[in-house]
Amino acid sequence: MAHNNNMNTKALALLGLGHMMVDLNTGALPALLPFLKTTLNLSYTMIGTVVLVASLSSSLIQPIFGHLSDRSARPWLLPFGVFAATCGMAAIGLAASYQTVLMLVCISGIGIASYHPEAYKTAYLATGEKKATGISLFSVGGNIGYGLGPLAVALCLTMFGQIGLLLLLLPGLLASGLLLWSLPWLSRTMSAQPTAAPVATEETSSYAFLVVLGIVSLGACVHGGLVTYVPLYFSARGENPLVVGSLLSLLLIAGAIGTLIAGPLSDRIGHKKFLIFSMGVMCPLIALFLQTSGFTSMLVLTIIGMCISPIFSVTLVIAQTLMRGRLGVTAGLMTGVGIGVGGLGVAVMGRIADLWGVESTMQLISIVPLLPWALVFLLPTTATRADTSLRGLRTATVEGK
Repeated sequence: MAHNNNMNTKALALLGLGHMMVDLNTGALPALLPFLKTTLNLSYTMIGTVVLVASLSSSLIQPIFGHLSDRSARPWLLPFGVFAATCGMAAIGLAASYQTVLMLVCISGIGIASYHPEAYKTAYLATGEKKATGISLFSVGGNIGYGLGPLAVALCLTMFGQIGLLLLLLPGLLASGLLLWSLPWLSRTMSAQPTAAPVATEETSSYAFLVVLGIVSLGACVHGGLVTYVPLYFSARGENPLVVGSLLSLLLIAGAIGTLIAGPLSDRIGHKKFLIFSMGVMCPLIALFLQTSGFTSMLVLTIIGMCISPIFSVTLVIAQTLMRGRLGVTAGLMTGVGIGVGGLGVAVMGRIADLWGVESTMQLISIVPLLPWALVFLLPTTATRADTSLRGLRTATVEGK
C-alpha cells in the first residue's frame, strides 16, 4: 500500500487538527483554576484535587485505550475523543458546584485519553518512511492547541464570564464532526500496517522501551517544571502578569517550532544523536536563563523551548518502532505514563518551592535534564538499527554509530 512508503499529509493534517482541539482543553484547565478558586471559593487542596483528577483521567488510562486500539481498529475513538474532551471542558461554563467541576474535568480527561493512542497509531501508519517528520507534523498540532488553551479561556472569561466557556464547543464540535465525516478514508490509512520485521529481539525491545519510557518521563518532568514554574519564578520577581503570560506563550510557541524542525533533522542525523544533542544542551541553557534578564533571557527561553518539546515526538517514534505490533499500547504508555510521571515530578517540585522558594525549584530544574541525557546513551544499537531499517535509510545514518 502507498501509505507504507509515502507520507499521507492529508491524514496527518486532519489528525493534527484533532490533536490541537484535544490539547487545547489540556491547556485550558491551568488558566481556568484561578477563576474557579474565586467563584467556587476553593482551597488550594481542592484545586490540587481538580488537577489530580484531570491527570489521572487523561494520562493513566491511556494504555487501556491503546490496548483496545491494538486489538482492533477503533477509528470512532477519534471523533469521540475530541467531542468528550471539548464537551467536558465547555460544560464547566454551567457548573455551579465543586463536585460538578470534578465530574466534568474527568469526562474531558477521558476524551483526551481516548484520542491520543488511536491518533498516534494512525499517524504512525500515515507517516511513510520519514517517521519522525510525520509524527512531528502530528505532534505540533498538540503543541499549538496547548499554547492556545490559556488564551482561549482568557478571552471566553473576559468577554462573557463563566458561561463564555460554552464557546469552546464551536471549534470542538466542528473538529469532531470533520473527523466523523472522514472516518471511511482514515480507516483505509489504519489498514496500512507496517510490514517490516523488527530487527531487535523481544528482550532487547523491552529493555530499550523501558529506557525510552524513562527518557520521556524525565523529559516530561523538565518540560512540566518549566511550564509551571517559569511564570511563578517571574511573578516572584515582580514582573507584571502580561510579561509572565508572554513568556509562557513564548516557551510553548518555541516548542511548536522546534517540534517541526526536529522531525526532518532527526530523520536525517539519527534519533539517538538528536536526543544526545537536545538533552545535552538543556542544563547549560537553563542555568544561563537563570543568570540573564530582559531580551537575552527571552532568547535563551526560546532556544530551551525549541530543544525540550521535540523530545516527545522523537522518543515516540523510537518506541513505536520497537513495539511495532502494539502501536496503540505504546502510544498510551508514552503519553499516559510518561506525562503522568512528569506531573508527579511537578508536584514534588511544588513541595520544594513551598519549603525553599521557587528559585530553588528552578535550580533543581536546571540539573534534572542530566538524568534523561544519561539514559539516551543506554539505548541499544539494535533498537536504533530496527528504526533505520523501517525508514529505509542508508546504514550510514544508524543512530548507534
